[in-house]
Amino acid sequence: MIGKFEELVLLACIRAGDKALPSAIYQRLLAGQKTAAFGALYTTLGRMADKKLVAEVAITDGKSRERRAFTITGEGQKALRDALEASRAIGGIAEIGGIGACPAL
Repeated sequence: MIGKFEELVLLACIRAGDKALPSAIYQRLLAGQKTAAFGALYTTLGRMADKKLVAEVAITDGKSRERRAFTITGEGQKALRDALEASRAIGGIAEIGGIGACPAL
């Protein structure tokens, strides 16, 4: 099972496309997680690469600098599908009337 931040990073990685630079992933991540720190993204990408949820590759940019880029793997796609299915199985916020309908929130 993956954590919520990892779930968001995987979704942002998909949206950023194949061999996405961390800056592109971060821009998409900010749409759903306004308080995310860039350093937290790097730490999470490294941890997810160790878990084989994303693949890290080196690419060369237009100034001949080597850059790190990331692509979601098949294992990452499965982990993301499993996490989203678990949320659906419990019942999403919209299904229970929004946040105000949750007594614990």
